[in-house]
Amino acid sequence: MVDGYAPPASANLLTWVDVDERCAELAVAGRWPNWLLEASAWWDGLELTVVPGTTEPQARGWLDDVFGTGSVEGEAGAPVLLLDRPGDLPADGLIVRLIHEESFDPGERTPRLMQRRITGQLAHPLPRPEQSAFAADVQVIAFHSFKGGAGRTVHAVALADLLAGRGHGVLLVDGDLEAPGITWMHQAQGGACDISYEDLLALLHGSVDGDVVPAARVAAQYLLNQEAARYPEGKLVVMPASRRARLGPSRIEPADLAMPGRSLYFLTEALAEVAAAAGLDTVIVDLRAGASELSAPILLDPRVQRMFVATLSSQSLDGTERLIRQLAVAAPAVTGQDPSPAGIITQYRLDTHTEQVATARTRFSEALAELCVARPAGEMAGGAGLPTPEVDAQVLTETITSPFRDELLALPRSWNDALDVVRRCGVGERLVELAPIRPAKPEQKPIGSVSDGRDLLYQQAKSLIFAEKTALDGALGFLATEPLRRLVGDHRTTLPVAVVVGAKGAGKTFTYARLCAEGEWSDFAGKANETVQVTASVVPVLDPTNMDQSVEGRTGPQARRDMLAKGHGATAQDIKRILREELKSPRSEDVDYWRTVWLRCMVLAAYGPAVRDEDPERLLIERGKQRRLIFVLDGLEDFFQALDGENKLTALRSLFTEVPDWLRMLRGRPLGIVIFARRDLVLAALRQNNGQFLDRYAPYALHWDAQEALRLALWVAVTAGAVPRPVEDLMDLSRERIAEELVPVWGAKMGREKSRQAISHRWVPAALADFNKQVQARDVVRFLSEAAEGSRGDRDWEDRLLTPAAMRDALVPCSEHKFVELAQENPTLEDRLRRLREFAATVPMPFTAEDVGLEPGEVAELTEAGALVRDHDGRYRLPEIYRHALKFRTARGSARIVN
Repeated sequence: MVDGYAPPASANLLTWVDVDERCAELAVAGRWPNWLLEASAWWDGLELTVVPGTTEPQARGWLDDVFGTGSVEGEAGAPVLLLDRPGDLPADGLIVRLIHEESFDPGERTPRLMQRRITGQLAHPLPRPEQSAFAADVQVIAFHSFKGGAGRTVHAVALADLLAGRGHGVLLVDGDLEAPGITWMHQAQGGACDISYEDLLALLHGSVDGDVVPAARVAAQYLLNQEAARYPEGKLVVMPASRRARLGPSRIEPADLAMPGRSLYFLTEALAEVAAAAGLDTVIVDLRAGASELSAPILLDPRVQRMFVATLSSQSLDGTERLIRQLAVAAPAVTGQDPSPAGIITQYRLDTHTEQVATARTRFSEALAELCVARPAGEMAGGAGLPTPEVDAQVLTETITSPFRDELLALPRSWNDALDVVRRCGVGERLVELAPIRPAKPEQKPIGSVSDGRDLLYQQAKSLIFAEKTALDGALGFLATEPLRRLVGDHRTTLPVAVVVGAKGAGKTFTYARLCAEGEWSDFAGKANETVQVTASVVPVLDPTNMDQSVEGRTGPQARRDMLAKGHGATAQDIKRILREELKSPRSEDVDYWRTVWLRCMVLAAYGPAVRDEDPERLLIERGKQRRLIFVLDGLEDFFQALDGENKLTALRSLFTEVPDWLRMLRGRPLGIVIFARRDLVLAALRQNNGQFLDRYAPYALHWDAQEALRLALWVAVTAGAVPRPVEDLMDLSRERIAEELVPVWGAKMGREKSRQAISHRWVPAALADFNKQVQARDVVRFLSEAAEGSRGDRDWEDRLLTPAAMRDALVPCSEHKFVELAQENPTLEDRLRRLREFAATVPMPFTAEDVGLEPGEVAELTEAGALVRDHDGRYRLPEIYRHALKFRTARGSARIVN
């Protein structure tokens, strides 16, 4: 059964049908007693098949419990289950009969939404198919929507076109026997229609001994004439729903194929056999909308990749979500073995439906995650590494979005014209992640041997974990992320006055060090592939404590200060000494006073100890006319480790607001400043209007979404010399192109190319991100280092540098280091999470707030920080990057593991 899935019972029991349905609902929810074997309601009675020894009081008690107290009346030996009647109408009911069975045969279940027999077996999935894959490894994909008009057919056609364009042989089946769409387009084009889906059903219905091969051979021969479009390498063949001109129900329906002696999945296996006989590798079926038995035999085969299409309307979304959860009980997909289901949200407007789409995607993905179950531990492939069911399910069930286009409201009549509209609207591009990943191109292979590539990647990534140790190497270069390009691009003719906010590990110190290494604003801009018309000398004012000052040459912060002072410049300790002394001053809670203090530190850094006692404002104004300077500060969190006094908060507030305002007032902007600060310091110092402040500098904030995280991973691999490609154009690559370039690093999937494992370039960011979808640069680099080290010596994966097992295992040290660093960056959040660890040994994830002693305010705080997310059933989960450090085991699929 699926945890939390129990459809609401109808309020009234009007007829025996309600009683029958309620018994089925209870069976699905696993709420039958052990003594009850089968329940069958009829127009005049309710038959309960029970184990020998079951007594009438037991049956009465259970019926009263599940149908409501007082539901059963009548004398002993003649119990009656009462039906609801309004007002003073006479009572009516069903006679309850107990049938004792010594040996009970529940019979064979069939892939139907409504089972003919109601037994306790309904709480369990249908039997698994005997074969884990279809004939000739054919892939069967089914598109379904709960409501018509959601765009199901459009997206089925788009995916068929996309796959055929990539060299696949596709059989596109119009499985909507009541309201066909593909059929009409194909016939309007004048396409041949020698065999239809109806014909195939009839051929299969009459097949002997459940052998699908003869019918498949007949169908395959006729399909040769039904090619819909030509492609350079691929092929697209259409099987219409019917050849008949007369409208009406089909003589033979999919459910009619279920006969004793046949496979439960006779229809889907036949479709795959037809495709294989026709030399095709993929079947795409456009199913009938709604909860229809016409679609059930295909939707209930876990080997079918099920695509659920819905709009934002509550009816479409709610119905689809309910159907998915119903399928999760009967036919769950085994993660890593069966194709992962997918959701597609359609017909929304980009300008007005942002929040609704985000909510819908979350709901959709949660429902799809229930449709995925964990593989039994004993069946996990050897060397598979740490099980990661949470992130695997998250990646495999990520919902796709397809926005509204006017042209799609009324498709042209003919196939070619309709296909032209679908292509022009870019529908296929929305589905590109559903297509098989292309293998690495020959020129993308790692340099030298795989072993050498792993060593190179390990050494480079390890050196970059703490970038302050290596970033002063001027030859290294850096990845010009979008925030840095915006910082440079917005200041081509004027010097920047900006506060660059970023979490610990986001790259603040690395960027600070690169500014110092370049020495000039124009040189820094050049490394970001940008050009500026104004330049200035970089002046390091405040250094991080762990900044390596021993680098040879003139690239370090101290070397910069010495050069600017034309001798021995002020040291980092000189500047920090001034700050410590001023924290003791009687005026240390005056923001204006602190502005002067900070300006004095800037003068000392730029011109050396000789000007220590001069007026800093006058000196900066006068000398700024002679030489432009740009001051940079980092390491505020090191100096202000504990914000335990108003004087420290005032000092920070003055630096963030007063100093930049003073610099902006200087005519011609001869001086600039870039302050690197952690977000928590900014929020603590600016108690009012901090949102407005953060918005002002939001374009320059250092944050890493999934695409930037992938770009960083590729940059590390390229600069390590492990992957041969130029580094200059990395910022111009699309996400799809980045994913292709990363195939030599970690493969197309977290398994073999044709496996059902998660796609690697989606798995990595999901595993490292919080629930705000933010990834830290340091986590990405550490992950590469750990995974590269774990991949050393593995000769089973010669097509990639990082093996799936090593990638999964790398999550544990990454999580543990992340938690340690969190204590420095956000002690309050770390404390909240650390207290959760006390429950890890006894409470699996997901959990309720009560399970782990969380108050509503704490839940809100953790959720806002991206450290907690609420599922549809009210339970909570932790992101993978925190879960391992907190040692929570996951319960995903534990109650629903399929044998």
